[in-house]
Amino acid sequence: MLYTVRLWRFSSVILFLLTISAAVLLHSQARTLGIRSVDFKDFSYPWEAPNQSPDHLQWMSLGLKNHVQLANGKWEDREEQDLGANGTFTGLTLEGVKYVRLSSQNEEEALVVLRYDTGGTQYHYWVYVFGFSDGAPKLMGFFHAGDRAAHGLSTVIADKGKLVVDLYDPDKQEGDCCSSGVVRYVFRWRGKGFEAVGHPTKRGAEDSSRRPVTIFGLPIDGK
Repeated sequence: MLYTVRLWRFSSVILFLLTISAAVLLHSQARTLGIRSVDFKDFSYPWEAPNQSPDHLQWMSLGLKNHVQLANGKWEDREEQDLGANGTFTGLTLEGVKYVRLSSQNEEEALVVLRYDTGGTQYHYWVYVFGFSDGAPKLMGFFHAGDRAAHGLSTVIADKGKLVVDLYDPDKQEGDCCSSGVVRYVFRWRGKGFEAVGHPTKRGAEDSSRRPVTIFGLPIDGK
């Protein structure tokens, strides 16, 4: 009996040490990989539906309480009883992640782009900027763009430490879906948030629409 108790205690100690070792290893790997260790396909994002169809760039409050949880890169914005086999998807989709450098720190940051599909022809984008601190991602800022030709997102990149956002120019609109011009906004990280650099500038668009669409504005890819 005494031998059994000692064996059980010894096994418990070994299991505890293995658990600690695994946690330390995972933490070390996360610190080594930095922001690239984060699985943004299965991640919780602050999000709130706009009161009306978005038509401009809007930075959101970091104190926003409402969050949505992506599962395998998607979040469905409908009740289960409203879902159908042939129903059009309504909700958020992870479109892409870019790793950039926007702060004075040596760590990389991640630009995470989510697309919101309304179930109709309208869609708009949300852009999140995450840093990495103490082994975990930290939200630095996030914004939503407008709808398609009405200041919809064309591109978002980092250039020489600045965040550069091109939105489709409504003055060059070619139908609801497309525009032949963009308005460029530049932002700089200031430790607690992003601030605008200079004034927005206009230029020609490399692509008239971010997504391939038919003449009816419907996505060709069917996503």
